[in-house]
Amino acid sequence: MNNPSRITAVQSEPMGDGLAVYNTESHESFVLNATTAVVWQQCDGETTPQQLTQNIQQKFNLAQQQAERLMWMALDKLANANLLRESVAGMPHLLSRRQMLQGFAVAGLSLALVPIVAPVTVQAAEGDVFPTVQCVQNNGDGTYTAFFGYINLSSNTITIPSDSSKNMFTSNPKYRGQPTDFLPGTHENVFSVVFDGSTITWLVKEDQAARQQVSADASSEACTTAPPTTSAPPTTSAPPTTSAPPTTSAPPTTSAPPTTSAPPTTSMPPG
Repeated sequence: MNNPSRITAVQSEPMGDGLAVYNTESHESFVLNATTAVVWQQCDGETTPQQLTQNIQQKFNLAQQQAERLMWMALDKLANANLLRESVAGMPHLLSRRQMLQGFAVAGLSLALVPIVAPVTVQAAEGDVFPTVQCVQNNGDGTYTAFFGYINLSSNTITIPSDSSKNMFTSNPKYRGQPTDFLPGTHENVFSVVFDGSTITWLVKEDQAARQQVSADASSEACTTAPPTTSAPPTTSAPPTTSAPPTTSAPPTTSAPPTTSAPPTTSMPPG
């Protein structure tokens, strides 16, 4: 069995708990979640699949069988994205992503551990903000819900107004709840859009950069459960005003002591 080895014609940088990876030969960009990033970084041609399994098991505190399934799924996704020199021989039959998610849910494990290699459409080297789509849910009534997020590669919040050319959907309505302030890092399930299943495309354009876009339709990766969208933080109410302290009443006045009546006069004895 050959040990997995990653390609060298790449650029990568930390992205939250995972990695942003750019293939400098194919000019393709990907976002790896934490599990896949751990596997990919250790694909040096010397680390065996068994050692990769042990590393995942220790890092995420998993049972050996769970760690091994994650390791093989991560290698499969990395190979499909052409981020490995070659596919690893001896790869077993893999569970589908849906089966993996269901198994993790039953075991009470975090679904965020399931390997992800998300392609990101990059049309120019310039620009830091890239829209992403996480999944599409079939609502069962002829409509679908797409869940969108974004990646901001910079360390600053970038503001892109939602107008007809810089931050919009290419079909009407142009504004469907997309953010205008893009925080640094990777942000998933920021907003959702209900649509009829035909292709919808979110387009973002920074100043002095090419347009970046992502599309969703009925055939996009299905959601296993409806992911919650990120709600705005509650507003902070003003602190209650402090009432003025009660005024102190004046002390009672002291009444004057009673006057002493003059003693009765003594009558003269009779003469």
